[in-house]
Amino acid sequence: MEPAMQSLSPAQILALWERGRAQHALDRALTILAVATPGASRAALADLPIGERDARLLKLRALVFGPRAEGFAECPHCGERIEFPFESTVLEGHAPSRSPSAPAHHETQTNGTTISFRLPTSRDLAEIVAAPDSSQALRRLVHRCVSSPNDDELPDETIEAVSRAMLVVDPQAEITLRLSCPACGRNWDLLFDIVEFFWNEISAHAQRLLREIDTLARAYGWSEREILSLPAQRRQTYLEMLAA
Repeated sequence: MEPAMQSLSPAQILALWERGRAQHALDRALTILAVATPGASRAALADLPIGERDARLLKLRALVFGPRAEGFAECPHCGERIEFPFESTVLEGHAPSRSPSAPAHHETQTNGTTISFRLPTSRDLAEIVAAPDSSQALRRLVHRCVSSPNDDELPDETIEAVSRAMLVVDPQAEITLRLSCPACGRNWDLLFDIVEFFWNEISAHAQRLLREIDTLARAYGWSEREILSLPAQRRQTYLEMLAA
């Protein structure tokens, strides 16, 4: 049975922020999920397909901050800063679920050849971060995930075919948002990165918590633990009283 996911307490958000600040984004994603899923090992989380990993992060983000979110982007044509609201639950879509100990394999046909592959995981992405360019990164990723045929050098058309097949099987691995610029009317697709988006929210919330702790500790002499044990609305009430 899949371990139940829990929301993050204020104390956990602070600890998570401190731990994740020095980590690569791939490690941050696993750290976030490990804190929110006490029954899951980090190794098992690292073996999740990227789409399933991101679907879990979206669900957790909704548990922590609610389903509604505000995103920002810059128009690639005129540079206008665009604000776009969205529902994180809408982005969850359908991610393939499997047992990490028994990876699912899939097949696609290209040039009369059947290619067997598995879906990329965090371990695979960690192995390609040092690739010199996106083309080499994709090639290395496909080579890691293809089980047959075991050619040392797959042709470019096979790399592209497997890449497309991966996204068909696991569309959650690449979420794109269609945006429109109100200033110049330009439409474009934005690749949505839930790891970066969620981490930025965690970072901002953690820093806000620290400011609240500092203010309330100075005013009332309470400890950090006592302040964090207060409901968010109660903390806000005390802060408003101090500001009055």
